[in-house]
Amino acid sequence: MNILEAQGLAAGYGEGFVVRGVSLAVGEGEFVAILGRNGSGKSTLVKAVQGLLANVDGAVLCGGEDVFRMGPRRVAAMIAYVPQLAEPVFEYTVEEVVLMGRFARQGRLSGTSEADEAAVAEAMRLTGVAALGAKRLTQLSGGERQRALIARALAQETPLLLLDEPSLHLDIAYQAEVYGLLKGLQEERGRTVVVAEHNINLAAAHAGRLVFLRDGTVVASGPPEETVTAANIRAIFGADVDIRENARSGLPEISLAAKRTSG
Repeated sequence: MNILEAQGLAAGYGEGFVVRGVSLAVGEGEFVAILGRNGSGKSTLVKAVQGLLANVDGAVLCGGEDVFRMGPRRVAAMIAYVPQLAEPVFEYTVEEVVLMGRFARQGRLSGTSEADEAAVAEAMRLTGVAALGAKRLTQLSGGERQRALIARALAQETPLLLLDEPSLHLDIAYQAEVYGLLKGLQEERGRTVVVAEHNINLAAAHAGRLVFLRDGTVVASGPPEETVTAANIRAIFGADVDIRENARSGLPEISLAAKRTSG
């Protein structure tokens, strides 16, 4: 069963479209990575499927419901969103930030319930930020802050988790940590995970399906073994690469082709 379906989706900013005619279905429990060059529409697509953009055409269904007809609380009950990592604006603590994920589960005038407290505690435990609850986001490293934002998304208890460039600004150790967490949520908890990502090797090592965009349209979709090819990377990114098999996973990974000089 599909948890998310985009049908002929076009989306953008102002009067123009960045994403054009995208049709995409994501099954329950899938891990899907959306890849492409800068400006190809990755982040726009992730924002559009949850109704965050005003300039849209086509249809998006989540759990069979029309996303564009949902109110904010209903969207928040179905889709949890982790935006690109940015410097925090307010001095909230980690626990306060994670509790914000309970917005859709709370009555308009009700306080924090036992169910809210339990969901927050579990989300913080799963993401390894339980010991950081009293710290402010401004006191955290990039990796810790990213895990706190993922904890907020988990506290929403939604069937679908969307992340926009979760590896951005993180060093290799934190990238592995964040993606290991996401993979565990998919495999062990049955969460559906969709990420917009620029790091092809990182995505190929964790996602079961890769969707490549070029100029706002889908040009390749399938498992890493079928889509991470030298021909695809050349056509989509304009780069000549070598494709090798990862010795540990057997999955394809990219290395830049060595330039040959005459002389």
